[in-house]
Amino acid sequence: MPDQKPETVRLTIDGTTVAVPKGTLVIEAARRVGVMIPHFCYHPKLKPDANCRMCLVEVEKMPKLQTACSTPVAEGMAVRTATTTVDDAHKSVLEFILANHPLDCPVCDQGGKCDLQDFSHQYTPTTSRFTETKRIFQKEYFSPLIETQMNRCVQCLRCVRYCDEIMDVKALAPVGRGTMTEIKHFGPHELDCEFCGGCIQICPVGAITSRLSMYEYRPWMLKRADTICTFCGDGCRITVQTKDNELIEVNSAHGAGRNNGDLCARGFFGFHASSHADRLTHPLIRRDGVLVQTTWEEALEFVAAQALRLKLAHGPDAFGGLIASRCTNEDLYVFQKFMRQVIGTNRVDSSARYGHLNGIQALRRVQGTHRWTIAFEDIVAANALLLVGTNVTETSPITGLKVKEAVKKRQAALVTIETLQPAVDTLSNIVNLATQHFPTHPEQFGNTVLGLLKAVVEGNLVDATLAQQSPAFVQRVTTALNGTSWDVLEAATGQTRARWAETAQLLAKAKRLVVLVGNGVLRQAGAEATTTNLLDLLILLGKLDQPGCGLGPLAEENNDQGAVEMGAVAEFIPGPMPLNDQPARDRITSVWREELPHTPGASLTEMLAAADKGSLKALFVIGENPVGSLPAAARAKDALAKLELLVCQELFLTETAAMAHVVLPACSYMEKDGTFTNSEGHVQAVRQAINPIGDSRPDWEMLSAISVLMGVPLEYGDAREILKEIRSVIPGYGLLGPTPTSPKVDQATLSRYLAEGAATDIASRYAVRQITNPADAPFTLVFTQTLFHSGKLSTRSKGLLQLQQDGVLSINPSDAAQLGLTDGETVTMSNTRGAITTRVKLRERVPAGVLWFPEHFDGEAKHLAEWTIDPRTQIPYFKLAHVSLAKVS
Repeated sequence: MPDQKPETVRLTIDGTTVAVPKGTLVIEAARRVGVMIPHFCYHPKLKPDANCRMCLVEVEKMPKLQTACSTPVAEGMAVRTATTTVDDAHKSVLEFILANHPLDCPVCDQGGKCDLQDFSHQYTPTTSRFTETKRIFQKEYFSPLIETQMNRCVQCLRCVRYCDEIMDVKALAPVGRGTMTEIKHFGPHELDCEFCGGCIQICPVGAITSRLSMYEYRPWMLKRADTICTFCGDGCRITVQTKDNELIEVNSAHGAGRNNGDLCARGFFGFHASSHADRLTHPLIRRDGVLVQTTWEEALEFVAAQALRLKLAHGPDAFGGLIASRCTNEDLYVFQKFMRQVIGTNRVDSSARYGHLNGIQALRRVQGTHRWTIAFEDIVAANALLLVGTNVTETSPITGLKVKEAVKKRQAALVTIETLQPAVDTLSNIVNLATQHFPTHPEQFGNTVLGLLKAVVEGNLVDATLAQQSPAFVQRVTTALNGTSWDVLEAATGQTRARWAETAQLLAKAKRLVVLVGNGVLRQAGAEATTTNLLDLLILLGKLDQPGCGLGPLAEENNDQGAVEMGAVAEFIPGPMPLNDQPARDRITSVWREELPHTPGASLTEMLAAADKGSLKALFVIGENPVGSLPAAARAKDALAKLELLVCQELFLTETAAMAHVVLPACSYMEKDGTFTNSEGHVQAVRQAINPIGDSRPDWEMLSAISVLMGVPLEYGDAREILKEIRSVIPGYGLLGPTPTSPKVDQATLSRYLAEGAATDIASRYAVRQITNPADAPFTLVFTQTLFHSGKLSTRSKGLLQLQQDGVLSINPSDAAQLGLTDGETVTMSNTRGAITTRVKLRERVPAGVLWFPEHFDGEAKHLAEWTIDPRTQIPYFKLAHVSLAKVS
């Protein structure tokens, strides 16, 4: 977001005068007046290359034709794009390209949306003077998902440049010279990259296409729907293309959505999960201990009758509700309204409990907001970026692209506190771009942040205005940090005082500083304290409330933010406002025309404990799978087995659904309308792309039907009607649109925090955490996300399974050498909770002493995890374990 308006330049294009910002290219200026200059190598995302020569134009007072894609505008410039000379030049360039291009349009997947086809029709070169034999490249297997046909390549190098400039992967390169130039990957093996699909999307012809939709369609056969991807918190706009209610392909347009046309492997190739053969298509009811198919009427009437019976016998607090953060805002809102109004309990929770709430609570406490005060645009425009526990390429790939753009194109300084080692790998590694990198053990993020805070205070970098206005806060922080010696911090973290001091100077100098906190922090013990300490860092540097500065917790699931805002967590009602906030309760009561329950909420872990004791009799579970997600130590299976009524609304028969008394088939995001809220707080429209599979229904519709049968009807015509009610319940709820106004820091909340709020726990927050592995379990195992999967849903996508189909243990080569392990060998991983056997993969980016295992395939491995519950926030931590390794001979 620039601070000042750019200088403008006036020029004339084909007789039309236009004013554009200085530095604009002629091809971009022409587009503003509706003139489309033909081109192949130009793309607005990429640096000018001017290698295809297709965009030649006449510029007055210049003796030769100029390439419009590399010529910046100048004051008074006069450009002509359609003279005889220009047309002849375009025809000549086309003639050169077509001399070698195969005439296979009928079998080319790009037919009907091909630039070369369009320009050939426009300039109609019907004959060619070239009589040489056309080049023929030998057909090579490229990858399971990407098809190449290099005979069709026009050598624009867009794919190579995209892979280098945008993705920072460098997986492709031109090989050969002249007309025999061929785009290849490195080495004799198949393509090894991030599979973002960018090369497919950016290819102007049919040289690079998707194998998932080969020979399936022509563009005019397809229906299109713009919706939002559900695989992470980035909230990417995707265009879903369908034919006869079948999902054919997904793509994304430049200029559309928060992702601006970029996607990752999950977004581009992961769409088949919705149409998997194992989808539930009919309601199921338990008879004689077995789930059997039934009608909607019978299933709904049974649920309503049993719920009324249990409510009369045991009261509303014998019920609980659990919902996935992958549901729409409308589903989440109706769910919590159903639990609070129809059942009469505040015992609701969602998967935002697994970590995102830590970030939200810290933001609310310090700056009085539940959303970021920054946006993606601020990341791109930042002078300095601090990434803490994000592993951003694999968890939030598009946020990662914004970071890369800031660093590579705008020379922002990047500081990374990550459990990653700099390494050249098949995936781009964000720490390779870092100005300062702190390789951090998974349990040491809090201590590394303390080192930064100590360096700021001792380096006299505390903001002068803050020191003047809040001396007590600065004094408290200083006293707390003085209680920790540099020797203790260095010993705990393996970092050096000099590195911290250097980094503190770098952050203090930055005019725009953005801090991003990821799952590495948010899903481990001490997360709320570490996030609060990072907000303290911004306060001490005088940057928390400055334009372009702020802290952003990265959501793991696509609608974690929406789950909190809709009140689908134990602490909050819609807003999100605390359960006891009387003005908010009054506002909701006036819309619902019914009083909200006064009883306290109950988190997921508290509901499981209540079910185990027998005080929780019924549980509604929507899209969540505690039996399949949580380790054995959580005792979810034992607890749920004691329920008198377990109702699951699901896409698949999960481990939890298999225990249910009634299973109701739900629609996926591809089959319904609604909205999602991404990490940065953008509320975006979700649109139906295909008809519901089988007899499945949207989640809110099922809850509405049960409410009618229970005598407290929640009736809505469609998702838009629910959104309208959400807006009446939450003041100023973000309207749909491309740019939300980020909330500002609430000065009253910040003043309260500085005056007394920070003092309540500053001693414990600023204490160094001493962490040692048990002697018999020297390795720290972390369950991580991977680039090719998100949650368990992606493991039902045939495209993504071709990239990664099982769980392998990632280990540092030095650790592997000590154990005598080579790539692909088998090991036994064990601790006091159990043992599993798995294959190993040597990866240099995994630090010594640390092991990574993909949480999407955790199966038996998850039972090795430690199960701890935060006594204050009730957030469970189960993504870390201490284990020993032994080679299986």
